[in-house]
Amino acid sequence: MSSLPAGWYKDPADPSTQRWWDGEGWLGQPIPADQVPPEGPPPAEEPPQK
Repeated sequence: MSSLPAGWYKDPADPSTQRWWDGEGWLGQPIPADQVPPEGPPPAEEPPQK
């Protein structure tokens, strides 16, 4: 369990990007580390259409 609050953080898998941390795990697609992130979490990802 992490004590980090939900928010945008540098992605530990790729420090040149940032991702949304929801308090339990990483969500959404990474964005460039120097990009201003949107307010709040990324939009929900839609499953691929078959």
